[in-house]
Amino acid sequence: MSTFRPDRRGFLAMATATAMAPAFAHAQMPAASLAPVYPLSRGDAWTTFAAYDPETDPDAPYYRSHVQKARRIAPFAATQAHPKLDAHTSSGTLVAAYLTLDGPDVDYNRRRYARNAGGRVHVERAWQYQDIVVGWNTTGLVPNPALVDAAHRNGALCLGTIFQPDRRMFDGTAMPRPEVAKKLVKLAQYFGFDGYFVNFESYTDDDARAVQDLIGLMKTEAKTAGLGDFHVQYYNGYTDARAVWPGSPHVDGTPREADAPRADSMMIDQGWSHYGLTRGCCSGPALDTLPLPADLGQHYDPMAVFYGLQLYPGPGYFGLVAPLVVPPNGTGPARGGLQIYSVEDGLRKMRRARLDRLRASTSLSAHDKAELLAWTDPKTSRSQWYRLHNSFWAGQTGNPARGNAPSVAQLKIYGSPDAHKVYTDYEAPGKPTDQLRLPITWGVANFIAERSVIGALPFTTTFNTGEGDGFFYQGQRVGADPWFNLGAQDVLPTWTWWTRPMHGGSDDGLLAADYDYDTAWNGSTSLRVTGKLSPKTATELRLFKTAVLIPAGFTVGLVGKGETHGALRLGLVFEDAPAAVEWVKVAAPKPSPSGWWTWRQDLGRLAGRKLAALSLGFEGTGAIDLHIGQLSLCTGPAEAPAQPQGFSVAASRIAGQSAELRLQWTLDPAVDHYDLFADRVWLGRISGDRYYVEALQRPAGVQTATLHLVATAADGGASTATATFNWTA
Repeated sequence: MSTFRPDRRGFLAMATATAMAPAFAHAQMPAASLAPVYPLSRGDAWTTFAAYDPETDPDAPYYRSHVQKARRIAPFAATQAHPKLDAHTSSGTLVAAYLTLDGPDVDYNRRRYARNAGGRVHVERAWQYQDIVVGWNTTGLVPNPALVDAAHRNGALCLGTIFQPDRRMFDGTAMPRPEVAKKLVKLAQYFGFDGYFVNFESYTDDDARAVQDLIGLMKTEAKTAGLGDFHVQYYNGYTDARAVWPGSPHVDGTPREADAPRADSMMIDQGWSHYGLTRGCCSGPALDTLPLPADLGQHYDPMAVFYGLQLYPGPGYFGLVAPLVVPPNGTGPARGGLQIYSVEDGLRKMRRARLDRLRASTSLSAHDKAELLAWTDPKTSRSQWYRLHNSFWAGQTGNPARGNAPSVAQLKIYGSPDAHKVYTDYEAPGKPTDQLRLPITWGVANFIAERSVIGALPFTTTFNTGEGDGFFYQGQRVGADPWFNLGAQDVLPTWTWWTRPMHGGSDDGLLAADYDYDTAWNGSTSLRVTGKLSPKTATELRLFKTAVLIPAGFTVGLVGKGETHGALRLGLVFEDAPAAVEWVKVAAPKPSPSGWWTWRQDLGRLAGRKLAALSLGFEGTGAIDLHIGQLSLCTGPAEAPAQPQGFSVAASRIAGQSAELRLQWTLDPAVDHYDLFADRVWLGRISGDRYYVEALQRPAGVQTATLHLVATAADGGASTATATFNWTA
């Protein structure tokens, strides 16, 4: 019998197994589905919470995040896209794990991952601009674990939501407040997230005091439990930071000791900016002038106050009012942080409005026809969506290093940021929200300095975005089904897409970069660079912000596909000379039969210097169409982790020629992620110790399926365990 495993260099190999795990005597369960139920999603919210213990919930292990929050590197202004930005200016978001992009709106927010879902979903990519991530949209106290995985992998906090809580959660009538606090902290500790966004509005003063007491008790309990990063963010519909922060935990203004527990940050209601709605909630009184840090008292941390930006009716409002809090591109001191609320929903509305306008037009220009085709052709609609998404984060040019300031015509549409504005907040058929008329101009990158976690070796990325039309492993397609799993996303480039001339001159005609879904090395996507080179269009593509002290034996590596024509360079920027790029020519060897080539270069001669940024460069003549499937920084050959232990089928349910499986194994902290295969077909990827397979298909005449668990370390080394599933047991 044969088993499926990668060798030490990570290439796909088939080899005879030295030891085969026996067919496991697991529990076959022919009745109800084996799909794990999302925590706290059954029954009355309070009653379920009061009785809930994740340790006794058999479904709970499938929703744990085991990804530890990565350490972000120290700011280094010289390599920022905008060096004058204060890197301590903070950004928070309220985001959904998954929103559908085509077809009817479907709530996948309580799905950790899925294959063959009904329509494509959005997965977030812009983690480099997010410090606090609030799990929003229907998941409640426990944020989607895939969202936690992605936030932690990029060094951000991820919070659950206490939304308009049942009074029994804080008034002590059904359960003492200390016990409630303990249960809330245990949820965060067990499921691996970092605290709570407390959304508390329209209660009595006594209720408000009780909620603030609950926050204090949570902070104390978290400290006792050893949760050093436990964070509580507070929102109560107020717009005046001086009235509620820091003041006291009691909103009546009663003073309290400086060291008493309190919320770590707060979101100021979007009404601060003269924002109003024709109906609905959340547009409190405006602030005529924003307070400067010096106005708010000695205990005030200006970056712990986040000014709310309600963007689900349309994202353009960000460019109108964000400059009131943070002057763009570092032209002045920031007054606080920015909190971005449901921008992906606003972007979806903008997409729908554009499509409706194009479809309704009886006379389309050539440009409009091309745009309509781009939005509706399945081959281009995804790229078109992420181009729109990137314009919000990187700015209207799509380049985070550019100024992205609004034009005179765009400023006229904006109007005065100081004037009171009232927008319709909900769409009607054929009548989109009028907030959508505001254009996207400045991006978040013009206000928030980019963050990075690349501060140590090894570092490897395969540019896997966490969703796609199939799955590739070592360059071979091993899965043909559409899938999404935000928790499987790699650390993606710090800048998308920062292109500039290698040797000065015009930005015109530079090469273009994007993710490609048709060809990948490991995952769903590769980095594709296309265009035509000439002496005037030599292009630097700045990719990653780093802070790596180079050791002896330092090695860089690329895996690529496509002819380089001698044009490819690897660019290194060092902290001791940040204005210069040291270029290393990539002499790609002859490709393998699959078309992929591997390049490695020992750069130990640079030992002792600190690498501050990493680029790819292209100079020469002729057309370029190149896929980069992997980039790695390491100190030697990849080392395989220990063989996974305890791999077994915990339960199964067979229905015809399909089976549900619950798989489990012993988690190894040295493993970055696990891939699961049935023979040569990919089933899924996870950074955890449980996996639910929704529909394993039985090939005709097959009696058993060999399951493979491939454990991959951060340097790419891998090892495999196997188990057997018996279709006839």
